[in-house]
Amino acid sequence: MATSTISARDDSPAPVPRELPPLLAQVRDGWRHRDGRTALIGAAACLALLAVLFRSTLVHFVQVWSTDQNYSHGFLVPLISLYFANMAAQYGPTRQVPAVGLGVFLLTMALMGRLATIVVPVGIASDLSFIAGLAGIVALFAGRDALSRYGFALAFLVFMVPLPIHLYTTIANPLQLMVSRFAAVILNGTGLPVLCEGNHLTLPGGVRMFVAEACSGMRQLTGFLALTTAVAFLTPRPRWYRLVLIGSAIPVALTANVARVVLTGWIMAYDPKLAMGTFHTIEGLLLMGFGLALLRAECAILNMIVEDDRPTGPATRPAPAAG
Repeated sequence: MATSTISARDDSPAPVPRELPPLLAQVRDGWRHRDGRTALIGAAACLALLAVLFRSTLVHFVQVWSTDQNYSHGFLVPLISLYFANMAAQYGPTRQVPAVGLGVFLLTMALMGRLATIVVPVGIASDLSFIAGLAGIVALFAGRDALSRYGFALAFLVFMVPLPIHLYTTIANPLQLMVSRFAAVILNGTGLPVLCEGNHLTLPGGVRMFVAEACSGMRQLTGFLALTTAVAFLTPRPRWYRLVLIGSAIPVALTANVARVVLTGWIMAYDPKLAMGTFHTIEGLLLMGFGLALLRAECAILNMIVEDDRPTGPATRPAPAAG
């Protein structure tokens, strides 16, 4: 007795393998070749040694980012730098000619900067030396072309470096006075009489408001500088557009902070309790959104200027649709 078997045919499409990000794909392709594998192993060993030498610097980064709200964006900076590096990797592999001289020079400068902080405890020297060490590893094992292509991603790491306390205070104190004076002028102009004495504002009824260092605008300034620099790098606009965008971080941060002090003054004139604790934190978040809205409005205005500057000759006019 003959038996017949019917084989079921699977018509479902074969799974499409997921592509790796360009940066990881280049690492994978380099690992498949002997020379590339040697360079990757050497770079990984140097990176591990650099992390050991700058262990205190890395711990300092995490502590400052966790405790100081002025630098809480520091956790995002390395991730954004990796994003920029991945974007640069989309242009394909670079010509791998190790720049031994440049790499050794940068690594030597990084080591000297780290040793200098042992004698003179200036933290920013060690922080910047760590970034120089990363650049030295790239130059030593990947070459000048790779350092040029991934240079912005490395340079963006500067925004994760905390400023020295003396430098921070030197910048923040004049900003405190400036914000206090501008806020007092606006409050008086909007019908709320205010007496400005330095960074102390006296409201009606003897209510005193202190414009603290945290309200000087430095917190917004550090965040907006990193944000505008990232946007300027990503936008396909002329160089003047990018420079204006980066430079506007200062007036935008100050404007948002003055608006915050003015709003706080009106709230304290109504009920001082509403200007403290959770309410004050929510107010800060709202005014940060106000600063982002100012940046968005600025980009819209600059985009209109760029559109108006474009040539409208016959070569750039769209061709009429066929049919």
